[in-house]
Amino acid sequence: MLPPETILRFRSAFPSAIHQDVETALTCMPVSKWPPSINDIGPVEINEEPLRIPSRFYSSEPDSACLQTLNDRQRLILNALYTRHSSGYVRERCVKPLLLADERWIPPFVIQLLGEYVLEIVQVLAEHLAVLSGPNYLRFARENRAFFQLLRQRIASYWNCYHRFTFPKLKDYPAFRILELIETSI
Repeated sequence: MLPPETILRFRSAFPSAIHQDVETALTCMPVSKWPPSINDIGPVEINEEPLRIPSRFYSSEPDSACLQTLNDRQRLILNALYTRHSSGYVRERCVKPLLLADERWIPPFVIQLLGEYVLEIVQVLAEHLAVLSGPNYLRFARENRAFFQLLRQRIASYWNCYHRFTFPKLKDYPAFRILELIETSI
């Protein structure tokens, strides 16, 4: 069982209306040697409720038998959390189900991935432009302008460090194009 402080940390990443589902989902998460990061992805709100989504955490992936005991929302909650995992492979695998779901609390977990260095994840997101320009994502963008400013800076920074040679112009970098699409749609 996760330590109480870790449960509280993960609960704060979601709106209070679904905290019971979060706590149930967390029963499947293995204990880690290291706690989740104290840093958040940035200032994020859903329905004017501040969320504290950790930048990273290090737990192993849940056991598939335990996952079968959860309902669809609880599995989505774990997928959302695992988009913050230390492994890019895990983040990529876990974002895919989120792109098929329609929950107001999902966009910050997905959008944050644009501001990270893993191009393969950005390419997955680029394949789902209709989702990323949908009502939940546009509403999230309108309500979280400070987060989007921070995200723009992260995208530019990672482009400059890792992707500048593949995409010589920032405007051609897929993460930046997706961000521009969202911002021009709001």
